[in-house]
Amino acid sequence: MALSSNIRLYRKKAGLTQTQLANELEISLATLRRWECGETTPTGAKISELANRLGVEPVDLVANDPNENKNKEKVNTGMLVFENGGTRVELPPTDKGYELFNKLVDELVQKRS
Repeated sequence: MALSSNIRLYRKKAGLTQTQLANELEISLATLRRWECGETTPTGAKISELANRLGVEPVDLVANDPNENKNKEKVNTGMLVFENGGTRVELPPTDKGYELFNKLVDELVQKRS
């Protein structure tokens, strides 16, 4: 599954150990290890938090190819942005926006697993 290997890849690129990242995300080391080996999947909110901490977009974490989204211009609009297969959805950073964003990411992760 791409998500697990991308979490590991971007964590290493950020120069973080599993322990450091787990502490920063306020999750257990065991949880992070399960994410990185693909046993479990983080929620959309945690994917967003992971991406923010690792300096990537959430779509980069769930992309099949880590370079898949690198050529796209990244624009900081203050919105939650979900891109998949040429479809782009921008949601406001509100409770409802996060709820829908999490749902979209969760559905994408389930399709790819």
